[in-house]
Amino acid sequence: MSSHESPLLQERALELLRSKGPLPAHADGLALFGRFVGAWDAEVVFYAEDGTEVFRQPGEWSFSWALDGRCIQDVLIYPNAEAHLSAAVGERRIGTTLRHFDPKTGHWRVVWLGATTGFLAVLTGRAVGEDIHIEGPDPEGHLLRWMFTEVSRDSFVWKGFLSKDGGATWRRTQEMACRRRVG
Repeated sequence: MSSHESPLLQERALELLRSKGPLPAHADGLALFGRFVGAWDAEVVFYAEDGTEVFRQPGEWSFSWALDGRCIQDVLIYPNAEAHLSAAVGERRIGTTLRHFDPKTGHWRVVWLGATTGFLAVLTGRAVGEDIHIEGPDPEGHLLRWMFTEVSRDSFVWKGFLSKDGGATWRRTQEMACRRRVG
């Protein structure tokens, strides 16, 4: 192992990424996603074009403060480590989202990377009533709408939709019912 690959130096990057809380100057705006900081159990479901369920697995979704408290970063993994379906590193599905609050516009820039598939989406998020809508194009130019709904202190439902006709119609592609982990 060379000196630049040392575990201590690798840990340094993670230390610099993590933050203890929101940047105080923007704490109010950061609260929209800040309320999700912590670990969540998720029931991950995917749907076919005809609306039938084609995939279901337990997962884990963990959110944390990042980059001096200016961002929220998450890691989504399924199956989760506790599932009897547990997959080894390299075999499980894993991805991360970085959410950056723009205090000038009050909107969020949201970047999702599905590391397993290479899927990358750059979207914009905002509050819509009691929900959060995250919208923008997928890599093929189709429209994505991701929503945090039914949000409470200990649970929420995340829904993913796709439109191939410029937003005239939407098809549900994914849903995750999430419950906050205790402890």
